[in-house]
Amino acid sequence: MKTRRLLCGVLAAVSLLPVAPAASAAGGRGRMQAVSLIDTGGGGRRAAYWTPARMAFATPLDIRDQGIGAEAGPPAEIPQAKGSTGSKVVGALFFNDGVGNHYCTASVIRTAKKNLLLTAAHCLYNPNTHQWNSHLVFVPKYSQGNRPYGTWPVWLMVADKRWIDHGDPDLDFGFAAVQVMGGRRIADVVGSNQLLINDGYTNNVLVIGYPSKANYPADRPIWCTAKTYRQARYQLRFDCGGFYGGTSGSPWLKGYNSHTQSGYVIGVIGGYQQGGSHDWRSYSSAFDDDIGRLLITANNQA
Repeated sequence: MKTRRLLCGVLAAVSLLPVAPAASAAGGRGRMQAVSLIDTGGGGRRAAYWTPARMAFATPLDIRDQGIGAEAGPPAEIPQAKGSTGSKVVGALFFNDGVGNHYCTASVIRTAKKNLLLTAAHCLYNPNTHQWNSHLVFVPKYSQGNRPYGTWPVWLMVADKRWIDHGDPDLDFGFAAVQVMGGRRIADVVGSNQLLINDGYTNNVLVIGYPSKANYPADRPIWCTAKTYRQARYQLRFDCGGFYGGTSGSPWLKGYNSHTQSGYVIGVIGGYQQGGSHDWRSYSSAFDDDIGRLLITANNQA
């Protein structure tokens, strides 16, 4: 992959990300076009919708079953995720997909507007049913029903048009903006991760997510340190057991700082097989110039 680029704000992002031609090495998949859903009203209703009972009975959007998929079994001696206190920058993303109440994982991303989340695109929009999810709220550092940093309603969702039109697994990432709460923006309250793009296939990362309560009844975040590898030209993977459904959107953090509880995010669980068919192998769309441009667009709309 290409020389790494760090996006620490919109001005830096614009200067580092020239627009690439449709079939350039920077993307190779055609020009990025963003599709968004904006709903500036009803934030109070979205927050009120998520009663403790609804959160408790929400289910993962994805089911990751060890009996599905082509892999014969987990490699020997892979690490196993452990229960943790999580990170205030990472939280559960609750929503309704028109069928039921579900959750994924999301994290706060550093931008000039200080109000954006990063997650998997399939946690925002379903290209099979052609609809955006609704009633979205973000709960930073959610654990066992506790909301230590409050409930933040989502009012904007942004995804790449190639995900919207075709469910392209190489573009399974998206951004969501949350409302100002109590006069404060979310990044000022909990902090944020920095987006790092074009950083190669092999890195050491810490991954934090919210697995299925059916598989992990503790109802709290897990985390795992692992090494990433190339899966395909636009796909990464890591191996660690315990990443069941619900962990879609979990950030892959390089250089995690335990004091700020943040790091440089180089991937999110998603992409191939919408993150993987097994709890022990997870995938991410590669973070290249496409996600950099999408972040700029999302921040401009936010």
